[in-house]
Amino acid sequence: MMRRKKTITLVIISIVLATNVFFALPRIDKYSSVDEPYWTYKRISKFWTAVSERKWRSTNINDKPGITTAILAGPGLWSIDPMPYKSLRQEPKTQEVATAIEKINFSFRLPIYLTSLLFLLLFYFFLKKLFDTTIALLSLIFIGLSPIILGISLIINPDSLLWGFLPLTILAYLLHQKKSALNTHVEKIDLANDTPGKMFLEIVRQKKYLIAAGIFLGLSILTKYVANILYVYLLGLLFLEYIYNFHPRKKISDYLKKSMLEYLALIAISMAVFFILFPACWLMPAMVLKGTFLSPAFKSTWPIFVIFLGIIFADLVLFKNFFSAKIIDFLAKYKQVFKKTFSVLLIFGTIFVIANVYSNMRFVDFEADIASPKGGSGFSAIRFISELSSNLYVLIFSLTPIVFLFFIWAIFTNSFRRVETDSKESAVVLYFSIFIVLYYIASEVNHVIATTRYQIAIFPLASIIAAIGLKQSLSRLPWENIKHSMRANLAYALAIILSIGSLFLISPFFFNYASLLLPQKYVLNLKDMGDGSYEAARFLNTLPNAKDITIWSDKGAVCETFLGTCKVSFSKKDVLGTDFKYFVVSAGRKSRSLKMSAIFNDSVNFKKLYSSEESGIWRINIGGRANDFVKIVPVENIAK
Repeated sequence: MMRRKKTITLVIISIVLATNVFFALPRIDKYSSVDEPYWTYKRISKFWTAVSERKWRSTNINDKPGITTAILAGPGLWSIDPMPYKSLRQEPKTQEVATAIEKINFSFRLPIYLTSLLFLLLFYFFLKKLFDTTIALLSLIFIGLSPIILGISLIINPDSLLWGFLPLTILAYLLHQKKSALNTHVEKIDLANDTPGKMFLEIVRQKKYLIAAGIFLGLSILTKYVANILYVYLLGLLFLEYIYNFHPRKKISDYLKKSMLEYLALIAISMAVFFILFPACWLMPAMVLKGTFLSPAFKSTWPIFVIFLGIIFADLVLFKNFFSAKIIDFLAKYKQVFKKTFSVLLIFGTIFVIANVYSNMRFVDFEADIASPKGGSGFSAIRFISELSSNLYVLIFSLTPIVFLFFIWAIFTNSFRRVETDSKESAVVLYFSIFIVLYYIASEVNHVIATTRYQIAIFPLASIIAAIGLKQSLSRLPWENIKHSMRANLAYALAIILSIGSLFLISPFFFNYASLLLPQKYVLNLKDMGDGSYEAARFLNTLPNAKDITIWSDKGAVCETFLGTCKVSFSKKDVLGTDFKYFVVSAGRKSRSLKMSAIFNDSVNFKKLYSSEESGIWRINIGGRANDFVKIVPVENIAK
């Protein structure tokens, strides 16, 4: 029986990885992305040149900071030096140069993609330890076959790594908490007789998941400063775990003393990782603080956080947790009310989003919010609710239908499930739901709407919630005559088939995926990463004398593959006097282009250029959506 289970597990893992590779490999070099040239031609080379020349200060390459992206994509430099091709992107090029640019993309993207495959294995390992094989396998299917996650994994960008590092930090911390709950007796280290090496190994053995959480936290912040939210969230999770999993089995004073010391260790490990892997910090140690607690993403909230942390430690040292115990006892008394209230608000938010979408966005124009993700300053309750619902809109319709249905099902059913039964599953659904809302609120505080890319780290957590919902359904549906193992196998098969179906429907434009539940007239990922640009350029290259043609494109990604001259700006020197033959435009840049097109007012009708009536000589509708297009229009079609 055990051998059969292991075989099934191995088969499912193999199917997920093989399917992921099947869709990904042909796409790695046959794709042009926006923003990537900043990494391939500037930041990655700058980082490794600085390291080789020991110019540590120059390793500060970006304000994200994107250090893990530079480190992991660095092996691409062994294959090809991108710098000779830096200025050729918008210039006429030979086929040999175009081929070399594709090799640059492949060489730098491949290490990032291989890291994403490693993430999938780590997700399975952690989830199996945290829950069981069923949830681990279903989560692996939902994460590994997610079009959005696959799409971002093929792009050189910090978000291509954040989707793995950030959720793995949370899972590792939860595993540590689970181990602490199960181990009532902890082996003491013999300081008198044990050697330093033996003591170190024993500490690692006892605290391995806490150490892993600290390492992943450091890597998350090195990837993108938005991961600083974990400092707040993990502190809150410390209290939530006591309320939902420890209370009243463990004395609050003992728990808080131990947990707060471990939390400080977690912070210390993350900061050590940040310091070690970011050479600029070696010369300027203050950058560790600027990159963690004093980073721009944490700027508006860190004073409150530090004050709160100080109050907790003051209560711990001076009052022996008297006030903390009173507050936690009160929260524990009403934990079911809190869980139900929070879940109901999230469910009603989902209902509002769906109702708004299917009523022609009568109440909130989600597309308008996403088209301009940098929100306004100041606070407005109406705008706050509007932008929060826009964030939720992106999540709901970026999930595949099966993941969304079991995601919302898990939140609904677990809100009315007593924590004493299936406590870990029910509690984790609540924890991850809280993180999603906290992430959205943090985005609002920083005046940013969480577009698909900006909330990429949420997708694995939503997938895990969906996996919990599907697993719990195995014992609830009316199929008593079917063995549990057979139910699980049917669930695996259903999840794999439907997930692969979603990949086929959107292939090869994975990052522009929008659920079948979203009406065809709406566009979800208005801030896409260049899907369709490569295909447009390849078509242009088939035209006679392509090298002698000059085009204007609203995305630089088209220029990368096009053999002729390509302009992307609205500046006078690039526009006036230039004999454009074709315009290449996409739905995602419509709003920006119409605002900036004054320079073309005397020659080109930009409204007609972007209108749905003008199809041009070539057009592709991403995911079959007429309003999500990339098209090539001859200048005579839109000339004034």
